[in-house]
Amino acid sequence: MKFPQHAPRFLSLWLFSVFCVMLLLALGRLALWIFAAEAGFPPEETARAWSVALRFDMMAAAYLCTPVLLCWGATAAFPRRRRALLKAARIAALCAGVLVVLLEVADFGFFLEYGDQFNVWVLGMANDDARAVIGTILRDYAWERYLLAAAAGTLAWTLFFLPASRRVVKIAAALPRSRGISLAFFFAALACAVVFYRGGAHRRPLRLRDAAVCATEKLNNLVLNPVYALKTALVDRWKISNQGAAPYFVGDVPAQAKLLFGKKAENAQTISELFMTKNERLNPGTPPPKRVFLFVMESYDRWPMLEKYAGLGLCDALRALEKNGASSPNFVSGADGTMLSLSAILSGIPDIEAAQNYRPGGEKAFPTALAEIFGRLGYKTRFAYCGYGFWQHVENYAREQGFDEVVLGGDVPDCPKKYKGEWGVPDHFLFSHLEKLADADGDAPVFTLVLSASYHPPYDLPLEEFGCPPLRVSAELEKIFDGKTPLNTFAHFRYADRALGKFVADVSRKHPDTLFAVTGDHFSRRFPNANPTAAERTQVPFVLAGKGVSAGTALPFGTHADIAPTLLSLCAPEGFEYMTFGVSLFSEKARERRCAYGARAVVHEGGLFIYGTPQESCGKKIPPEEAEAMKAETDALRALAWTYFEKGDAL
Repeated sequence: MKFPQHAPRFLSLWLFSVFCVMLLLALGRLALWIFAAEAGFPPEETARAWSVALRFDMMAAAYLCTPVLLCWGATAAFPRRRRALLKAARIAALCAGVLVVLLEVADFGFFLEYGDQFNVWVLGMANDDARAVIGTILRDYAWERYLLAAAAGTLAWTLFFLPASRRVVKIAAALPRSRGISLAFFFAALACAVVFYRGGAHRRPLRLRDAAVCATEKLNNLVLNPVYALKTALVDRWKISNQGAAPYFVGDVPAQAKLLFGKKAENAQTISELFMTKNERLNPGTPPPKRVFLFVMESYDRWPMLEKYAGLGLCDALRALEKNGASSPNFVSGADGTMLSLSAILSGIPDIEAAQNYRPGGEKAFPTALAEIFGRLGYKTRFAYCGYGFWQHVENYAREQGFDEVVLGGDVPDCPKKYKGEWGVPDHFLFSHLEKLADADGDAPVFTLVLSASYHPPYDLPLEEFGCPPLRVSAELEKIFDGKTPLNTFAHFRYADRALGKFVADVSRKHPDTLFAVTGDHFSRRFPNANPTAAERTQVPFVLAGKGVSAGTALPFGTHADIAPTLLSLCAPEGFEYMTFGVSLFSEKARERRCAYGARAVVHEGGLFIYGTPQESCGKKIPPEEAEAMKAETDALRALAWTYFEKGDAL
């Protein structure tokens, strides 16, 4: 049997291939580090990050080069095919390197956009409007450069690897053909394999959680390589979209309920018992608003509302609403993707790391759903979206969650065809249509949820035709802006704000009994410079104005889960019972609670901290033990919400 005698050639090829792929992965990370991360990291943290990163590279390279070992194993069954199998092994290793090059090029663009390597949302096109996504990429991104980089990288790898691997195999073939040498080579390679596949010579194999080695989130995002990151994204997507498996925050649910509710949880039989709420009317004795508009604005950050950016004039309308109404300066979205945030707002079930609009549980309206609750109050419910109904199953999902009427971009009659893009109609056309519908509603009470889309790639609206001149930056603000994001991008934020402001002004003038609420679906990932604070890159606005809202009202910290009870404080009668996972921001309970969960963050009275990384915070510094307690509370709330959504009401 010549199987052991073939070991030097195949195993030397495998070891050489692993080291070469590791080098490719390290070079790709270095490119991210230099050209995409754009941040100066502390030397100690940098060294720590690279030491763990190389372990991930080692593991990924070993698995990618596994076909070389399989070809060697096949020589036991087909000894006469040794040459063909050796050639197949070299081709497999070559393909592994090509795959790494392609993934690294794509990952580079992904990192520039999201500040993170491949995560679960890289596969969002499977549920998204694929045609619109591809059109946006072709129009808004320098895909030619990425294609050129992929071709150049593939050519360089091929020209290097083929002759180098041939030489390595030739050297190994020249070794003396003795059983002792072959076995020694085999056991040495076996020891290397154990180390490589485990990601190092440590007591336990390398795991994803080992990537969080530093206090800086962006630095931790550089630890993984695109191969491991994509593998994790595939696994996470399967869990989120298909399996319905319990996420990491779901533990002993009755114990988690007790953590939040104490003795009340010991006697409770259902989750709804714990979250049933009696409304506290903010203005008892006054009629509720006849019209309620909740605007969920695409990619709306809160940072343009800060005084230091006021000179840009990006959100003058929103700042005016804040001045004349109520606002929370410490507010975070429920999730970091549009549909995840929107589905949570519609259903009243906070982000549970499940695609609610695709899960079986989302096919019915929950008692927590906004449309269901406002329907009980006698309001007609209307959902309006600038885009098209097939995007993310949104039309059907809105109806499933209880909305009586759905208005989509295709239903807007006054928008010329030339302005209709992949993502629908520009905001002001939809808003104008909604104004006409509000006039036609007469005195009937109507609740309308509006999802905008104009502050979204490819940022190619003809803004000057819409009365929005080019955005200018003052000499003072030029010190803040680094020019990485084109001013035309931020001009789309200003356009959306002006469209919103005009709508509010026109409807308020004709219908003074109207309540307006504005928030962002998630933060935008576009900032004046490469180093926004944790607050600037995480917070979204929440502003209330109109019927029943006093000017200058300061609201405590909150999240999307708090929108429904806050609106009901102004719309529902005293004592009205409903179920909610949030709290009214007008209530004393909101001012007394310790924390709440939002997109990637735990928000509290002193600011917020990035979920899982308490060291990175804004505002008040909190002790690690208090951060862990807050994390446990947010985990418990999400665990109860997940159980309610996936398993039912029984506790």
